[in-house]
Amino acid sequence: MSANPSPKSALLDRETPSILKLAGFLSLSGLFSTSAILIDANMVGPIGDESLAGLGLCAGLYGVFMALLFGLGSGAQILLTRAFGAGDMHLYYKRLLRMMALGLGHSIILVLLFRFNINFLVDWLATTSGIGFAAKRYLALMVYALPLSFAAYLLTISFDVRRQAPRELRGFAIELPLNVILNALLIYGWFGAPELGIKGAAIATLVSQSARLIYLVVLTVRDMRVALRDKSAAETSGGTDYDRETLLPRSVLIPVMLNVAALIVGAQAYQLLFAQQPYLTFAALALMTPWLSVANVLGRAVAMSATLTCADLEPGSPELRKAIRSILTALRLLAPRLALLFVGVTLLADALSWHISDWVRINFLLLIPYGGLLVLVRTASVTIGAILRATDRPKWVFWVQVGLQWGFGVPLLLICTHVFELSLYIVYGILILEETLRLGIMALRLKRRAFAEGLGADSDYPQVSAE
Repeated sequence: MSANPSPKSALLDRETPSILKLAGFLSLSGLFSTSAILIDANMVGPIGDESLAGLGLCAGLYGVFMALLFGLGSGAQILLTRAFGAGDMHLYYKRLLRMMALGLGHSIILVLLFRFNINFLVDWLATTSGIGFAAKRYLALMVYALPLSFAAYLLTISFDVRRQAPRELRGFAIELPLNVILNALLIYGWFGAPELGIKGAAIATLVSQSARLIYLVVLTVRDMRVALRDKSAAETSGGTDYDRETLLPRSVLIPVMLNVAALIVGAQAYQLLFAQQPYLTFAALALMTPWLSVANVLGRAVAMSATLTCADLEPGSPELRKAIRSILTALRLLAPRLALLFVGVTLLADALSWHISDWVRINFLLLIPYGGLLVLVRTASVTIGAILRATDRPKWVFWVQVGLQWGFGVPLLLICTHVFELSLYIVYGILILEETLRLGIMALRLKRRAFAEGLGADSDYPQVSAE
C-alpha cells in the first residue's frame, strides 16, 4: 500500500454532491446498525403491549450503557480522519488499536457494573410488573453485547474514514437475515425451537451481531497487514497543526468523548422519564422509537460526513471554508426531505400495524408530527455541532450542548412529568424546544465564525436556521 493511501475517488472530493454520496453510504451503515432494535420491536410486538413497552425501556437503558463507548468512537472518528488525511497509515492503525483497547476495557467494566444492577434499575423505572419482567429478561443477556457493539462500531468508523463503507456494509448481509431467522425461531418457537419470547430476541441479536463482528475483524486484519507491510511511514512535512498531534490528543478526545456521552445519556434520560407515562402511551412511543432512531441515524450520517470532510483540514484555510459551505448546502437539501420521509414512513407503519391495539395506534399517530419536527431540527443541530467540534473548539461545543440539555431540558422535563404529571404530548415539546435552542446558538456561532473568516462575503453561502 502506498504511503499516501487516499484513493482518487469522488467520495474524497469536498463538494456537495460528494458529501451527499458519502452521507448516503453512512446512512445505509447506520440504518443497518440500528435494524436490530427495529426488527426486535416489530417481532416482539405481537406477544403483548407490555413486552413491547419493556423493549422500549431496554432501548433506553442500553443507550445509557453505550454512551461513553459511543463518545470514544466519536473522538476516534476525528483522530482517524486526521491520520488518514495526512496519509500516515501507521499512525492510523496505532490510533485504531489504542482506541479499541481503551473501549474494550471500558466496556468490560460497564458489563460488570451494570450486570448486577439491572434488577434495581428496571424495578425503579418500569411502571408495571409485566414491563419490568420483559425488560429484565432482555437486558440480562444484552448487557454482554456492550463489547461487541463497541468493537463493531469502531471498526465501522474505520472503514468509513477510509471511504470503504461498501465493504463493511456487506457484513449486514450476514447479520440481518440471521437476526430475522433466529428471532422467528426463538421468539415464537417455530420448527420445534424453544419459545423464549423477548429473551429469544436478545439471543438472536447477540448471535447475529457476533457474526458481523467476525467479518469486520477479518477484513481489518487483512488491511492492516497490507498497510504495515510498507516499513517506511508517511513523512509529514508539518504542513498543518494536525500533523504534529500526539497519538491520542486529550484536547480532542476528552471533550468530544464527554460531549457525545453526555448527550446520549441525556437523550436516554428523556426516554426513561417518558417511561413514567401510562403504559399504553409509552408503548406507542416505544413503537415510534425505532423509527425515530432510524431518522436520527440518517441525520447523524450528514454530521459524520461533515466530520470526515473537514476534520483533517487546517483551521482557517480556504479549503476548510469551501468544505463548510458545501456541507451546509447538503444539509439544506437533506434535512427537510428526511423529516418528510419520516412522517410518510411512520404513517405507513401505523396503517400496517394491525397487530397492535387500537389505543397504542392512536397514540402513535398523534406523536408523528412531533417526531417529524424533531427530526428536522436535530439533523441541522447535530451537523452544525459536528462542524464546530471538528474545526473549532470542542470544549465550547461541549459546554453549550451539555449545558442546555442538563441545565434546561432534563430538569424541566423532570418537573413536568413528576410534579405536574403533564401528558406525553406536552412534555415531548420540551425536547424539541431544547434542540431548537441548541441549534440557534450553534448556528449563530458558525455564522459569526464564517463572517470572521470571510465566508459570509460569498453570496452563495447558505443561511443556517431552524426553519
